Amino acid sequence: MFIKLHGAVGNRLIISVDAIKAVQEITNHSKYWEPYGKAGVKALIQIDDKLVPVKDSVIQIENMLKKLGQIGGTS
Repeated sequence: MFIKLHGAVGNRLIISVDAIKAVQEITNHSKYWEPYGKAGVKALIQIDDKLVPVKDSVIQIENMLKKLGQIGGTS
């Protein structure tokens, strides 16, 4: 899987917020529970047709995106 990166800081990937199509929470009844949820993934970020597993919750991801808007990143 390849995603277009805008940089890397330490062990974090930086992606364009404009590339994010959706953020989905993983619950024990979702179709992604078996492959991702059991491994500790709390959310999936969809970038084009690729899924990026994230160990942060949807609320944490939303708060990060809001913070970016406040510090002059993107809204």
